[in-house]
Amino acid sequence: MEQAKARSDKNHDPRPQHEDEVGDVPRVRNLLLRSMCAVYLMAFVSFYCQAEGLYGDGGILPASRILANGTLKERLSLLQLAPFVGLGHGHEAIDLLCLVGATVAFLGLISRAHCRLLSFIVMWSVYFSLVQIAQSFRQQADHLLLEAGFLCILLAPTRLTDRRHPMEAIALLLLKWLVFRFMFASGSVKLASGCPLWWSLDGLKRHYETMPLPTSYSWYTYQLPDAFHRLSTIYVYLSELVVPWLFFAPSRTVRRFAVWWHVFLHLNIIGCGNYGFLSPLVLTLLVALLDDEDELVVWVQDRLAVDDTRRRAGRGRTAARQTNSTDDSADRYGGRLVKAISLLMVVGSWLCFSVGVSKDDGQLTFQPTFTQDQYLNMMQTMIRAAPLLVFVLLVKQFLKLLSSQDSVGSLAEGMRQFSKNLGLLISTIVAFTVFFMSIVPHSRLLPSTAVTSPVMTRAYGGLHSLYVVNQYGRHLTKMRPMRREIILEYGDELNGTWHEYGFQYKPWTVERAASLPYGWLHFPRFDFKFYDAAGSKSDAQKWIYPLVQRLLDHQQPVLDLLDSRHVPAEAPRYVRTSLYRFAYTSFADAAAGGFWTRERLTDYFNVFSREDAHLRDKLRQMNFRTAAEQSSSGGGSWNWLLRWLLDAVRRFVGAIEGSYLLIGLFVAAGMVLYTQQQQQQRVGQST
Repeated sequence: MEQAKARSDKNHDPRPQHEDEVGDVPRVRNLLLRSMCAVYLMAFVSFYCQAEGLYGDGGILPASRILANGTLKERLSLLQLAPFVGLGHGHEAIDLLCLVGATVAFLGLISRAHCRLLSFIVMWSVYFSLVQIAQSFRQQADHLLLEAGFLCILLAPTRLTDRRHPMEAIALLLLKWLVFRFMFASGSVKLASGCPLWWSLDGLKRHYETMPLPTSYSWYTYQLPDAFHRLSTIYVYLSELVVPWLFFAPSRTVRRFAVWWHVFLHLNIIGCGNYGFLSPLVLTLLVALLDDEDELVVWVQDRLAVDDTRRRAGRGRTAARQTNSTDDSADRYGGRLVKAISLLMVVGSWLCFSVGVSKDDGQLTFQPTFTQDQYLNMMQTMIRAAPLLVFVLLVKQFLKLLSSQDSVGSLAEGMRQFSKNLGLLISTIVAFTVFFMSIVPHSRLLPSTAVTSPVMTRAYGGLHSLYVVNQYGRHLTKMRPMRREIILEYGDELNGTWHEYGFQYKPWTVERAASLPYGWLHFPRFDFKFYDAAGSKSDAQKWIYPLVQRLLDHQQPVLDLLDSRHVPAEAPRYVRTSLYRFAYTSFADAAAGGFWTRERLTDYFNVFSREDAHLRDKLRQMNFRTAAEQSSSGGGSWNWLLRWLLDAVRRFVGAIEGSYLLIGLFVAAGMVLYTQQQQQQRVGQST
């Protein structure tokens, strides 16, 4: 009883709590949450820039169609509440959600006071509602963001405080498991698919030419010698199949080595292609591998923390380093481990890929020394071992969580402790449920390891419908033998001259200035979708029928998705889609021309006109309404003031290209943080 009373008195003493808060600042948690706000900001702004043309009443796939006639799961969206504020289901409601999400994300980026549990619940709910209406334009990056965002709800603090909470270690471990699953799935399917290009180590070079939205950086990289590309392919295999296992290493130095390895990989991915927020999201998840006392984390935290926590953290840094002296001594062999791991990867790569020198030209040659059956057997072992490893680490963290709970000396104190830990209990159950359900998509990387339990597969289906747990690795399974591009063309005579619609981000012309644009952090869904369409049959891409109809109607929201310099002034009489073959030029050809050569292959779709019966049948099957039918229906929008404000914002923002808009927002956030830091320094000097 005396010990319990002493412990209770200690819990009510503000001085020890202050000392704990000083010496135990969760810098990794704070940095990861602020970075997630930045990723959310990219996603919301990118969605907003294209929302009217994709999902508005005059867009390609209006949201009202799916919200009114979709399944119950598809209709699960905050957009269903739009009529209550007088907006209907038009693009104004989508704009409102995008602006709300972007505002919350921007505030969380510039201020820790807004980077808490409620903010992450709002951002996840809003983005989930937007992804629900994405339809054919939904991408893998959306799934990864929603899954990571849900785990951040478990990680985010409830109150405005920098102190730790017991779920932090478990949430960070689940984030490590997520980035492991994503990277491991991306690598395992390459060789498992049996694609000859991946087995000959020529897949990466072909990827530079056939990736969805390449940049000029990919063209210059493509020109490097074949030996470099094959060596780079081995580097990618190591990055996706070997290095992810280091995410769970107990050594801080080894984990830091894995982080910098992947930082280099994803910086190159960002430079090569317009993947939007996908690689920044993976880099954000890699923050979970670092420790609070890592030099980079401390440096960033000192510049992000602008309130009194920064001064307290600064005063307590010495105490924190003394507390972690045991960890530093235990990690004194970390540098040697990194050297040993690097040596093993070099020797293993040399043996597995039979590195040699060609007698003809003296270049490096590579040839896998293992068969596909041997690879699949090894993959089976790795796929089964990964969840077991993470489960052991989860149980270890759970036992540590239980041991950290205070004992109680009376029934009343026990009731108070139970009430306090009720949220912790629910969070723990959710965390373990998410982990066990994530085993299902992880096991499906190979048919021989897939989980067949009806209970687990049914439960996974429920969580997957909310995008809480998803499957990754379906891209880059088999490389395309050549690059195909769909080109939209218009004309006023069926046998007359055809003119091309221009695109903002995807290759469509051989002109050097417009052939390889760079979108920076902006994610152009419209252009990205043409990559999927070019690699499949035309009947599988039903969204092209509404696109053609909008072009024939000369709908401005859809025309804004295209390059305005190559759009007709009036509605055309005919629209067709042609399939072209694109190929990179060499250095010599590029000096005289551009980055691409192209050749027309065939028609992707037949010629369409407004009176085309086949087009009308397809649109009727999709329950798609034309512009005249859309305008004749009311829509229930009565809040003219809110609509006017939203339209004014769109007119102002619509004049700014998406990538420049994002750059401007991040520059503004940087200026705000810098101003806050300078003001805090002046206040500190005056006091």
